[in-house]
Amino acid sequence: MIKKILQSLRNVVRYRELVNSLSINKVRRSINSQLSQISTDLSTNDYDIKNLKERITTKHLKILKILEDIDYDLNTFKQGINKTVDDLAIPYYQKSKDLYEKRLSIPAEDKRRYLRDKELTHNAEARELLITSIGGYVSNQYACCQISPGYGDITKHILSGTPLYIADEDHILLRQFREDFFNPQMQRRTNWYTISDNDDDPLSKLPQEQIGCFIVIDYLNFKTVDIIKKYLQSIYQCLRPGGTAVFTFNNCDYPKAIDKVDEMYYCYTTGTEMKTVCTAVGFEIIKLVALGYDELDNGISWLEIKKPGVLTTIRNSQGLAELKNL
Repeated sequence: MIKKILQSLRNVVRYRELVNSLSINKVRRSINSQLSQISTDLSTNDYDIKNLKERITTKHLKILKILEDIDYDLNTFKQGINKTVDDLAIPYYQKSKDLYEKRLSIPAEDKRRYLRDKELTHNAEARELLITSIGGYVSNQYACCQISPGYGDITKHILSGTPLYIADEDHILLRQFREDFFNPQMQRRTNWYTISDNDDDPLSKLPQEQIGCFIVIDYLNFKTVDIIKKYLQSIYQCLRPGGTAVFTFNNCDYPKAIDKVDEMYYCYTTGTEMKTVCTAVGFEIIKLVALGYDELDNGISWLEIKKPGVLTTIRNSQGLAELKNL
């Protein structure tokens, strides 16, 4: 009878990271190379005793077969640990739904305080890399939309998007953000939208197939998988062919992200799952970035995705604006 050891999701995910780094291929190639060299050296002369050369070759092949069997067992083990993670994650999806429902009842001022006190991009190295990645997609030739600008730490790096769209579910924060951080010229140039998770197509009021880039930082981290998929479908409809989106999410392929669910802060999602959802919507995956999960600070993950096609425009001018008092 096999003794079943109870494990926490966090511990199994950490162990899986180690297991997934293991591979027999390098060992097999090395052993095969060295044994092949022995056979090659022995074959330089016809001398033999009791057919030992052939016996060595036969055992060489047996060793390779054993290594092949070990590789099969290791892959089976990896599949098993993935299944265990999936089983242990089931309660976390329910917890995420409870967390999401609870967050809906939190006063807007408390939500804003959480964003201010637990800023996702406080790590300087990760923030600079994220800003650099975003900068590669934002252009004065295409419209850009940011969902949930927070306190403008990312917004100031996308001002070249023409025109600029800002959307948020918090209309009070949206108004404060507009009045406090934008000069009058920027206020006129920017298009403001209040959105809602309750809508089947949350971004239906935005221009369809006209936007070149979407930036969504520390917003979908708070959403369940079904809500995230709804937003990605809506973003897909708004993007031009060849348009891109950059969004962060709570990557529970890492223990620190699982801690965020246990703390009832972020919802449970994984990198593998998010890539699957993006592909199902129709996006091409450019890359997934995961940083800081082995450091003392919080980790951060984001996906850079693209709507199939070639991004084209006839525009060649740029509006001028300024973000103030940041």
